[in-house]
Amino acid sequence: MTDTTKDTAVIIAAGGAGLRFGALKQFLTLGGRHIIHYSLDVFDTLSELVAVTLVLPSEHLKIGEEVVSQWQSAKGDAAPEVLVVAGGDRRQDSVWCGIKALPPQARYVLVHDAARPLVLAADVQRVLKEIRRSGAALLGTPCADSIKRVKDSTIVEELPRDEIWAVQTPQGAALDLLRTAYAKVGNRDWTDEASLLRAAGIDPILVAGSRDNVKLTQPGDEAFAEAILRARVTR
Repeated sequence: MTDTTKDTAVIIAAGGAGLRFGALKQFLTLGGRHIIHYSLDVFDTLSELVAVTLVLPSEHLKIGEEVVSQWQSAKGDAAPEVLVVAGGDRRQDSVWCGIKALPPQARYVLVHDAARPLVLAADVQRVLKEIRRSGAALLGTPCADSIKRVKDSTIVEELPRDEIWAVQTPQGAALDLLRTAYAKVGNRDWTDEASLLRAAGIDPILVAGSRDNVKLTQPGDEAFAEAILRARVTR
């Protein structure tokens, strides 16, 4: 595959303060490796990859560069370009910082949470395929539990389980669509790229992913992730 086909960039969002987790989870280790290394391994399998942008709090850029350098050294000459840039106050601000750092060859963008180190390469490839087909897509899983809307510990609404999905990352779009969405509604608060895109009139397609793609959010989640890693070894 020639360089002219390398048109996909990845933004790894790692700008959070870890308030719910109680620590900077983007620098946690699982199985003796930095969690960022797992995501880099997966995105490095994309033959279309032109660059990865890791977005971090400005005060942690140095340690981020060290973590990336360790991974690149292990990869040798085959390691892709990984840019480490400072993020903003909100997730969408950090992603925008990542977008501005992308090389001119980038036509498609995947945005992934650093706190989801166990995403599968096959799922990433299917999301990217859907983005190329329809313009925007994201990973998710159909809900298996009964879902209630609750206020003050009281159930106020029953939600139809067959219409509920738990969304994951990566989420992505053609770069021009993502830029259009930022221009239209980027000044409002959004928790993910799918919400931003939908508010701009762009409907991303949900692609069913693996339940292994857990997010490290609360203390103890890393133990669950470690168990998934051990299970993968025995599969």
